Amino acid sequence: MTRTWKAALSVATLALLAACGGDDDDPAGTSTGGTTPTARAVLVTQDFKVETGGWTGESSDYTTETAPANVVFELRDISQYGATYKDTKAYFISGTNRSDDLLLYVKKQITGLAVNTEYTFTVPSMNLLSNAHSGCMGVGGAPGESVWVIAAASPTEPKPVTTNGDTRLNIDHGNQAAPGAASMMLGNIANGLPCDGKQTYASKLVTNNTGIRVKTDGEGKVWVLLGIDSGFEATTGIYLQNVTMTFVPYVPPTTTT
Repeated sequence: MTRTWKAALSVATLALLAACGGDDDDPAGTSTGGTTPTARAVLVTQDFKVETGGWTGESSDYTTETAPANVVFELRDISQYGATYKDTKAYFISGTNRSDDLLLYVKKQITGLAVNTEYTFTVPSMNLLSNAHSGCMGVGGAPGESVWVIAAASPTEPKPVTTNGDTRLNIDHGNQAAPGAASMMLGNIANGLPCDGKQTYASKLVTNNTGIRVKTDGEGKVWVLLGIDSGFEATTGIYLQNVTMTFVPYVPPTTTT
């Protein structure tokens, strides 16, 4: 299997924990119930400059009356935003928030991890392009500071579920700046440019190195979600450029008596 940054999704051994074992033919290690000494840390990278890599987009958190408009998940050329991006693409995510709480996200199932194993999931880096200038006012909230970037992980596939006209995600992703049991907040989309009435796209790095714990299923798989949770009641559009994620086997802290 080719493992490069430009691959749709590369899964490579990041590091071997101090007490880890196993052989080179089993990069993620094996487990039959909880973390075992054979489970290894794994690095996952995705660069969207060429393709989406199988990440698919969905929306959630609205009612029948407040369903979002103009929802787009599409690989687009970003050459017009500067010489740095010549002949480069990124994953465009956009939608008009009519519920004051719109979640737009892309998801993919990650494979090749140890089975039935608890990992700490982190996002050391995610680069995006945003045209939301900092310090601006907006309907319902700021176009930058009120649109939060989140990541989530779950053995269960994240899906929007509609009950009595109310569409919500089937995993606990929290609410905007407040993370849920399956999610973490990486930052917001304010791009650092002054609020001058323009909508200039600029790069922004968001991260979370603290992470959350997630347990793989019986096949060593887990679903990952990357998204924006908006309190800004208008149209938001960002470009996902690339992301780096880590899965480190969780080791419970030792207790002393």
